[in-house]
Amino acid sequence: MRKSLVLVTLIAIGLGGSVQAQMAHRLKGFLRGTGGAPIANATIQADNLSGFRGEPFAGAKQHKATTTDKGEWNITGIEAGLWLFSSSAPGTVPAVIVIPVKFSARQQVSAVGNSLTWQLPTWAYPAGEHPMLKVSLDLLSEGKKDEASQALTVALGPDVPTETRVAAGELALLVQHASLAKTIFAMVLQKEPKHARALVGAAGAALLAREWENAGKIIWDARDLAPKEQRQALAAAIDDLRGIMRVQ
Repeated sequence: MRKSLVLVTLIAIGLGGSVQAQMAHRLKGFLRGTGGAPIANATIQADNLSGFRGEPFAGAKQHKATTTDKGEWNITGIEAGLWLFSSSAPGTVPAVIVIPVKFSARQQVSAVGNSLTWQLPTWAYPAGEHPMLKVSLDLLSEGKKDEASQALTVALGPDVPTETRVAAGELALLVQHASLAKTIFAMVLQKEPKHARALVGAAGAALLAREWENAGKIIWDARDLAPKEQRQALAAAIDDLRGIMRVQ
């Protein structure tokens, strides 16, 4: 009798664990140059920053994919949480975006399709157009994030081209230096309040700082200014952040 009771208890625990397990989603996207041409054979990396509603994350914290000849990619295994996506391709400054995925509506494991309804388009800058960032890029290629972060302060100086400053802000996101990214994007938006890429970057800085409400407001401003291919992803982020504000 005791053995049967123990067995039933273990089965119940096992079922309870499976019910609480999260769904792993498939996310698709593409990478293009700022001129619109697809970038092939680039590496797309997804790094988890936190779990559902900012909780600790227990799943696979990093995923990588390679873009096709059309610049397209897909990653399977993205669970609910906050994610940082970045690109790596010769001759380019990485494209970087921080975005929530199913952040406020955790889903249970299901045999039904698990592809997200939105895609994540990104655009990478030609590195040759931003010589001021060469030192940072070289340090990043060597894995020296702290030194790269210090080198990015060049973007705080006067007379820095706008697009170079935006690219520097995205690199600050990549090294997860929220305050530096916030400062750089604020400098851009002071001169160009409707700069879509700077707005998306500023939202990323707010997300890094766990400023959910502020991030949602900035993404709202960015959505209708961003390229139309990216608007669905931003709309999903707004819904996610609305959800977390309702439960706080």
